[in-house]
Amino acid sequence: MKISGAATMHAPASQVWAALRDPDVLAVAIPGCERLEPTGPDTYQFALSAGVAWILGRYSGDIELTDQHEPSSFVLTARGAGVPGTASTRVHICLASRSDGLTELTYDADGEVGGLIATVGPGLLGVIARRLVGDFFTAVDDALAAGTWPAARTGCTAHRANFDGS
Repeated sequence: MKISGAATMHAPASQVWAALRDPDVLAVAIPGCERLEPTGPDTYQFALSAGVAWILGRYSGDIELTDQHEPSSFVLTARGAGVPGTASTRVHICLASRSDGLTELTYDADGEVGGLIATVGPGLLGVIARRLVGDFFTAVDDALAAGTWPAARTGCTAHRANFDGS
């Protein structure tokens, strides 16, 4: 499944770049995120709860940030698995500074699902994926626009608690 889109971020590209790479911002912005824990430079483990149509479940997996060209682009790769199935995605994110101080963000994502999730069908999965991506970028932009980032970091401690399933 491939999706692409754009969003106007209400901050300069350097701040958007930093926010999108900050594990505490990611923990707040990823829909359903319960835990996000750094495992190395630009790599993380996550746990989240999500529903795809009538299929609800908990997933765990990893995120990696690669192909970084500060502050203009990087690739976010995520892989997760849970009882309802598996999901993986590779998202190429580009940031372009605008003359008004805002940032135009564009993304191209390619994802795959397996297991019970795959029975939902590509049309509905596409709608759900677009909504989740939109929610993610909106949460990052809201934190930037409200001036709560990087102060929002202190509110994420619970999301970064032990990654042992407890």
